[in-house]
Amino acid sequence: MSDEELNRKMKFIVEQQAHFSADIQVMREVHAADTQLLKEETKLLKEQYRNLSDAVTTVVGLVGGLAQGQAQLLASQTRTDEKLSEVAERLNIFIGVVERHLGGDGNKGS
Repeated sequence: MSDEELNRKMKFIVEQQAHFSADIQVMREVHAADTQLLKEETKLLKEQYRNLSDAVTTVVGLVGGLAQGQAQLLASQTRTDEKLSEVAERLNIFIGVVERHLGGDGNKGS
């Protein structure tokens, strides 16, 4: 191998090394940019998670309040039904008394 061939091979190797170094630098820059983007997206996702968690907590509270209100409404309806049954029973008794007093068929003076 002559000196000229050796110099060409050494020059080729040096040029390849320079290309590799440049490529590695580009890769480092891309990696740094990706790392920064990942940090920003992670921060955004954490904020969105907190917001969603707060919203779910609010919805759960509302559903609990609705369930409690429905239970109260059911109890109130039950009391109303009981009172209505009592009034209907008393009205039937009153109607019976009036019918007996009027002669049984509701006609006066028959």
